[in-house]
Amino acid sequence: MHLARRAYVLVVLGAVLGIAGIWSSEPGFAALWRLPVALLLAGLALEGVFMRRAPIALGLATAPRAFLGRPQQAEFVFANRAARALEVEYAPATPPGFEMPATVRRLRVAARGTARDPVTLLPVRLGPQPWPAVPARVLGPLSLAWWTAELRPGERPLIAPDALRTPGRARGLAGGARPRRVAGAGSELHQLRAYVRGDALARIDWKATARSGALITREFSEDQHLDVLIAIDAGRFSRVRTGDLDRLGLYANLAARFAEIATHHEDRIGLVVYASRPLAVCAPARGLPAVMRVRRALEELAVQPAESDPVAAAVSIRALLKRRALVVLLTDLEEASVAMQLASAVRMLAPPHLAVLAGVQSTQIGALARRAARTWEDPWIALAAREHEARATAQRRLLERLGAPVVAAPAPQLEQAVFAEYERLRRSRRV
Repeated sequence: MHLARRAYVLVVLGAVLGIAGIWSSEPGFAALWRLPVALLLAGLALEGVFMRRAPIALGLATAPRAFLGRPQQAEFVFANRAARALEVEYAPATPPGFEMPATVRRLRVAARGTARDPVTLLPVRLGPQPWPAVPARVLGPLSLAWWTAELRPGERPLIAPDALRTPGRARGLAGGARPRRVAGAGSELHQLRAYVRGDALARIDWKATARSGALITREFSEDQHLDVLIAIDAGRFSRVRTGDLDRLGLYANLAARFAEIATHHEDRIGLVVYASRPLAVCAPARGLPAVMRVRRALEELAVQPAESDPVAAAVSIRALLKRRALVVLLTDLEEASVAMQLASAVRMLAPPHLAVLAGVQSTQIGALARRAARTWEDPWIALAAREHEARATAQRRLLERLGAPVVAAPAPQLEQAVFAEYERLRRSRRV
């Protein structure tokens, strides 16, 4: 409870009358200060009784499902059960999964009515988000004091990965594809080309290889129905912020949209989430049910405090996949402590699978490396940034020498870069 301006007027009036009574020789002045003080105490008692009835209730009007990284409109709805208008001040509290400007807001709620305060929420973490108590204070009916209240909306919106916003939407059978023979189905030789590291051994044309003296790979013109598995690093480095989202949120959105793209091409899509151990596993499947399984698994993701172990993830992937597949590993490509583990994971996966490693390329490091020096510390900062860049480049080249395509791009361009690499690999039929 905090006194309002009207209460301070009564306090000052009582103090003035008390001082006047001390210095005055009139006997009647000595007790006048009690009148404003008595009025103040009586008014506060009445307001206290009034506020015990909890005349203000709070609700949240918003969609029950929010999409990660996509701003969502919402309204705080205040309901006044009292017979007179009330003034409310509140600080909009949000669960960890939402962000909004932290400013104290004030509004007036009509008698036995409601008032709506529109806000814009930014979903930044996946999963259900129980709304916490909102700290507020209500001006009493006599305007003597602000009375503290905790208003609980009770809503529990769910934050899910974002979906594609382009015309290419997911398509497929409601129950997944069912294998059947089709007249004219089969494969036809499209061309012969030079062997590229990572090509399946079954596609090598040994007769053409013997004639040319170099490995030759056959390409067929049949429709491709690939197995695609997305592996997401949910270790502690995934907490690093990249724009509005952390890296785990960026990976989750990318994986959810990738599932729609793969379904559009009638490929099978699967998911593995790992940190120090595998956290979620979805075997590759085809159709809209596969997309929904991936999205439901992504909705439960949270950054783990443990170090990531890509080797353990590779062991789990090898046990999960029964045929050659495209494995897209979303992880930190610049951290030196996991470089050798990533190389070991690639060696374990390829062959028989084709591993693609993708991660965020930090633009801040590049800016520090090229920033003009203004203080004595700047050259040393630039030197450290260049060393970091050189080490990250060496790590990417090591992975490429092992036959794994590497996609490193700034956070806003990473998704399109991964999709472009996927399309390139499909066209070149390397899987």
